[in-house]
Amino acid sequence: MLFSYFKGVASVAFALLAAIMFNPAAAQSVAKLDSAITATMDCAALVKTDFTHIPGAPTSILESTIIDGHNPPVCAVKGVIQPNIQFEIRLPLNDWNGRYFQTGCGGFCGQIRISHCSDMLANGFVVGAHNMGHVGHFIKDPVWGSDAAARVDYGGRSTHLMSVVAKAVATRFYEKSPAKSYYRGCSTGGREGLTLAQRYPEDFDGIVAGDPAFAGRLGAIANNWDAKFLLRDDGSEVFDKPALSVLHQAVLQACDAIDGVKDGILMDPRQCDFDPASIQCDDNTRAGCLSAEQVHTAKMLYQGPFNSKGIALMPGATPYGSEPSWSGAGRRTLAEGYLRFLAFETNPPADYNYRSFNFDTDIAKVEKSAKMYDPVAPYEDPDLSAFASRGGKLIVYHGWADAGVSPMAMLDYYARVTHNQGGLDAVQNWFRVFMVPGMFHCRGGNAPNTFNFMPHIIEWAEKGSAPQSVLATQSENNTVVRTRPLYPYPSYAEYKGKGDVNSAENWHKATPTSVPDDRRSWIWEAK
Repeated sequence: MLFSYFKGVASVAFALLAAIMFNPAAAQSVAKLDSAITATMDCAALVKTDFTHIPGAPTSILESTIIDGHNPPVCAVKGVIQPNIQFEIRLPLNDWNGRYFQTGCGGFCGQIRISHCSDMLANGFVVGAHNMGHVGHFIKDPVWGSDAAARVDYGGRSTHLMSVVAKAVATRFYEKSPAKSYYRGCSTGGREGLTLAQRYPEDFDGIVAGDPAFAGRLGAIANNWDAKFLLRDDGSEVFDKPALSVLHQAVLQACDAIDGVKDGILMDPRQCDFDPASIQCDDNTRAGCLSAEQVHTAKMLYQGPFNSKGIALMPGATPYGSEPSWSGAGRRTLAEGYLRFLAFETNPPADYNYRSFNFDTDIAKVEKSAKMYDPVAPYEDPDLSAFASRGGKLIVYHGWADAGVSPMAMLDYYARVTHNQGGLDAVQNWFRVFMVPGMFHCRGGNAPNTFNFMPHIIEWAEKGSAPQSVLATQSENNTVVRTRPLYPYPSYAEYKGKGDVNSAENWHKATPTSVPDDRRSWIWEAK
C-alpha cells in the first residue's frame, strides 16, 4: 500500500513536471482581470508555434489570422487536437479582460459554433468552440460513431481538451494565463457543462448549463419512446398541428389557473392533472376532440417510458404544456441516429430500424454507451464534491415545457446532488437551478424565454454574490411583450394579485413550506 502511495505521488510529480516543460500555460503569470491586456506576439506567428507537447492533447495550429473589419480586432486561430477535435479560438489583440469563455455544442455536434461566443468576445473574453471530435450534422446520421475515439471525445474528452488547449494558446499569445474561465451551453451543451463539473472540476470557475440532454438516456430510451407513439408504422405523424393545438388548449383550460392567474403558462406542470380521454371524440365526432389513437399517444408521453413490468425507464416524462413542440419526425431522427451509430458496442446492420429496439431486453445493451456519454452513469449518483470544494459555481436552467428533455429528470439530478452533498441550503452556495415556466427545449414557447445568466455566474464566481433572481423576457417583432422573474428552485414567481400580469414588477418570490424530494425511482437509479 505504501509503495502504491509513493508511486502515485511520483506520477503526480512527473505530470506536473511534464506540464511545466511542455505546456506553454504552466510557467506564466496569471492575468489581472479587466486590465486591457495586449498580445505580446503577432497573430500570424501562432501558426508557427509548437503545441504538440501539451500532455494528452497534441495540437496543431492550422491557421492564425486577424479578422478584417472586426471591432475590436481579434486573432482567429483554427486547429486540431489529436485525433480530430477541430476548434477555433478568438483572441482580442489589445483589450483582453483576463478571462476565457467556451461555448457548448448541440445535438450530435460535428461543427464549430464560434458564433455562439460573439457576446463574450465583444466583452473582451478569449473565446473557444470545437466540434466535439468529429465532422457531421448536428441532428442527423452520426456516422462517425463507428470510430471508438470519436465516441470518447463526444463523451466529454473533447470539451475538456478544448479548455486545456485554448488556455495554452492564450497564455502563449499574452504571456499570461487566464485568471478565470467560464462555460455556457444548452442541450448537448448542457450535458457538457455537467460533465465538466463532475469529471473535470478544475477546468472552469463558472458553468451555465441549460436543459442538459443526457445522450444515453435520451437516444435509446426517451426519444425512442416518444417516436414509437408519435409516429405510425408508415412514418406518418399521429398528431397534426391542429390536433396538437386542441390538446394544448385543453391542458391550459384544465390547469392554467392553478397558479392563480390565467396567462397561458403552467408555472409547474407537475400540478396538472389532465386526462386526454376527456376530449376523445365520440361516435358523432364532435369538433375540437382527439381520436382514440391520439389520446393513447398523449397518455404514453405524459407517463414516460416503462417496460413490460411497469418499471420506469427514465426519471421523468413529457410535461404538460409542451404539446405544441411535439414532433415524431424530430424524435425519430435523434433516436434512430443514436441507436444505429452510438448506442451499442457494435453498430447494428445498415437496415436497423428504431422500432426494433426492445424496451425489455435492449436496455442492458445500451448501459455501456450511457456510461460513456452521460455525466451520471447508470446506477450512480452525481458527485460534484470536487467542483464544489475548489470553489466552482454552477447554474442550471431548464424549460418547464421541454418535451425533448424532461424537466423532472433535471430535478431528479438536482435532488440527488442536494441529498448527497449537505442539503439544499449547503448546495445553493455553489449550485442553483432556475426552472423556466412555459419554455420549450432551450428556447421557444409562448412565455418569457430569453435571459442572460453570464453576468450572474461571473459575479458569483468572482465576488461571491449568488444570483437571487434573473429577468426573463418574451419578445414579438423585436418588441418585449412580457417579462417575468426567475428564482432559484424550489422558489418560484408568484403573481402579487394586482397590476399587469405581463410585467415582472407585479410578481414576487414564493417558496414552498417544505423542500420537495424530487428523486424518482427508475431502472438506472443509484443502487
